Amino acid sequence: MEEVIDLDDVLKALSEDDSDEEDDDDDDSEIQAENSKLKSALGEHRKVVKYLKSKLNEVNLLNAKLLFTNKLFKSHNLTNDQKIKVVETFDRAQSLREVKLVFSTLAESFGYAGSINTKKAVYESASKAVSSTKPKKKVISEGKEMANRFKKLAGLIK
Repeated sequence: MEEVIDLDDVLKALSEDDSDEEDDDDDDSEIQAENSKLKSALGEHRKVVKYLKSKLNEVNLLNAKLLFTNKLFKSHNLTNDQKIKVVETFDRAQSLREVKLVFSTLAESFGYAGSINTKKAVYESASKAVSSTKPKKKVISEGKEMANRFKKLAGLIK
């Protein structure tokens, strides 16, 4: 049982295989092009996220400086020169940790105890009263006659 192979059929089959491979190549090149576009878009998005993150950290640092500066200004009566030095000191801080450290140092130097109005209670000791060494003055008393006259004028006596 011999099979007869037609040459035209073989050529037809080979040409179909070649066309299938070309379609696969076209699909692969389209996928690769789309993949490269997506990768470039992802790279741009990462750059934007990194930029926005740095800006957010910068704003956070600025807000921390402002918060702690206001805390110091409200809790202490500072002169304008002292206020300028406080602001300059906070400006030099580069991180949130440094801002907190500067605040604690300045607050300690100004005597900051943690609350805005710190008042110390004054306690009186229970001690004996000491008589004064100041010379006593004589009390000037007016006569009884004068006192009775004023009482009569006031209507207190008749």
